[in-house]
Amino acid sequence: MIGYEVKHDFPELGPRTFLVDARRLIHPDDNSTNILVLFDDITERQRHDAEMQFIISETRHRMRNLFGMVRAIAMQTDTEGRTVVDYRDTLLGRLDVTLRAQEIAASKDTTDLEALLRQSVGEPGAVRLHCDGPPVEIGSSNVLAISMIFHELATNAVKYGALSVPDGRIHVTWSLEAGPRERTSVSCEWREENGSTVTMPKRKGYGTELIHGTSAHLGGTVELSYEPRGLISMIKMPV
Repeated sequence: MIGYEVKHDFPELGPRTFLVDARRLIHPDDNSTNILVLFDDITERQRHDAEMQFIISETRHRMRNLFGMVRAIAMQTDTEGRTVVDYRDTLLGRLDVTLRAQEIAASKDTTDLEALLRQSVGEPGAVRLHCDGPPVEIGSSNVLAISMIFHELATNAVKYGALSVPDGRIHVTWSLEAGPRERTSVSCEWREENGSTVTMPKRKGYGTELIHGTSAHLGGTVELSYEPRGLISMIKMPV
């Protein structure tokens, strides 16, 4: 008998799993009455194999989700009126903020709003970003969505707004508000100053749709005001 699996729950050791090998001992006169039995305790090995299989399955699942997200971003990034270089830079910027947000969300349960805001804006725009508000912790399930909102605002500021000129500045202020059923919301104002003259866009692009759609998915609202002195965005979302 080779590799026969046996399970047993020991009073002091708990459940264990063994592979049992058994064979008759051979003597020259072929009249042996002895049997050699080997017990191989594979409990830890099985547990390790199960953990590895779980990790592999979880990795595959996350890779499928990530690929679906990448595909959605690529399909929804507008190509009309763009050069290949412009499309590439826009797509890579959105993918970069998505991956960084995924890393943040996976590393801890909550993330500080100001840290997430600066990470979403990126360099060198974060140097000209002025923040003012109480400490706010964002749950890991909302990190990606909020990152995408601020990234799109920053991308717009680089192309057309305050970050498109050397003296432009962005002021972001926020406060906490008590809502119905004891839900707390954060009201955030994104105000651009000293930038290029702002005009109302002729059409709603993917970036604007993403900002509105993502905030609605969070259960919040966004109001964009295209003031000549700079864009003002009023964002309200539950935390």
